Amino acid sequence: MDFPNASNISSVFGVVAPLLIGVAFLWVVWRTESRHVLLSRLWQLVHGKQEISDPQVRAFVDEQTSLISFRMFAGVPVASLEEAHRLIEWTKLNGVQMRTLSVCGELFDAELRQVRVHKLPSRSSQTLRLGWLFFVVAIGLVCVTSLFSSQTLLTLKSTQRSFWASPTEMKPAWPLSAAALKADDCLQAASANSARTSFSEQEVNILCGILKSDGMAEFMKKALGEQRWSLVMLIAFALWLSWMGLFSWASGSVAHKLAKRGIDPSLPGSQLNLDLSA
Repeated sequence: MDFPNASNISSVFGVVAPLLIGVAFLWVVWRTESRHVLLSRLWQLVHGKQEISDPQVRAFVDEQTSLISFRMFAGVPVASLEEAHRLIEWTKLNGVQMRTLSVCGELFDAELRQVRVHKLPSRSSQTLRLGWLFFVVAIGLVCVTSLFSSQTLLTLKSTQRSFWASPTEMKPAWPLSAAALKADDCLQAASANSARTSFSEQEVNILCGILKSDGMAEFMKKALGEQRWSLVMLIAFALWLSWMGLFSWASGSVAHKLAKRGIDPSLPGSQLNLDLSA
């Protein structure tokens, strides 16, 4: 499997594009917690832009569209449009960014307009989340750096020894200070190469046979392509884990800061039923 280039990326994009559109629809459904957008598009596909004749039904659909629009753009899963209106008013009165509530996620109760203090993560938990985030980011950076390497990490089946390989040389993965075994070195005695490279004499003989083989260049090209594809998948996985870890840590951090402000959850001229069971 060769590493992707400009020509095959453009051809693959034609197949991937519809999948990306489908994923985008699923993401909207997940974010808004409703299938209203999907059903609305299907309705327009069948009936065009023709308006609903019944005024009550049309008003209901418009209200649902407004509610879903708020969930989509604000990122706060309110239960009703009235609750959204109250939340907008509360954020304006207290100087709270709607983005802050979105980042808090489930740690903020949109109905009661207060942080769920009993669910706040501890300081040690936040430290572990931040440490995990840095670890995943470091793994991703290592994968990105390795993506541009011309060497492939291989393992000898007979001895389970891992080494970095190129068409002209083999270098032990450990220790890092070990010298590489080059094709020209195979003219020397196996014992001399073993002492210099940390490979055993058996491994030196096997690797020299590989370096001298006619299909070495083609084998290395294929192995390098497969390694790069694996690294691309690992990078994508690391990005996903990094995003999840960042959101998890940021959610707790922002919720802690919002809770410290001690903002009154009530609105002027309204009564609020506080959750006293927590």
